Amino acid sequence: MKTRTTITIDGASYELSAEFLSHVLELAVEGGSSYWADASGEAADDRQGNEGVRDFDLTDYVEHDSDADDDDAPLYTSATFLASKDPAQGGTLDLQGVADAIERIVGGDAEVPEAIREIISAAVEEGDPSDIDTEAADCIVQIGLFDEIVFS
Repeated sequence: MKTRTTITIDGASYELSAEFLSHVLELAVEGGSSYWADASGEAADDRQGNEGVRDFDLTDYVEHDSDADDDDAPLYTSATFLASKDPAQGGTLDLQGVADAIERIVGGDAEVPEAIREIISAAVEEGDPSDIDTEAADCIVQIGLFDEIVFS
C-alpha cells in the first residue's frame, strides 16, 4: 500500500504515507490507548487479497528492519477504540482520521501538551513516524475520535 495523504499546516503541504499513519494506529492499539480503551484493528492483507479484523496482542508487533521489504509489513487501515468503562464512548478511526487529527494537532487547532505537539511536528516534517511514541499516538487517536483529550 503506497498511498499518501496530504495535510496542510500553516500553508505548507506535507505528504504522509499509509505506513506513517498505520504506525500511529499500531502504537495506539498496542499500548498507547490501552489504559482507557479496548482496541482492535483492521489490517489490509495484500498478500491474501482480503481484509480482516484482528485483535492485537504483543505477538502482532513487527520490528521494522531498515533492510526488510516494507511491503511485507502489515498495514492497519483502521482501528476501533471503545472505552473500557463505557463502550458507548469511542469509535473507529481510519487513516484519513489519523491524518486529520495530526493536522489539527500540529496546526495548533487541538489542545495537547506542547512536548507532544513538538514530537508529532518533527515526525511530520521529517516524514518519519519513528519518534512518535505511544503517548503521542494516544493523543492523536483521542483528537481523532473526540476532538479533545478526554482520557489522561
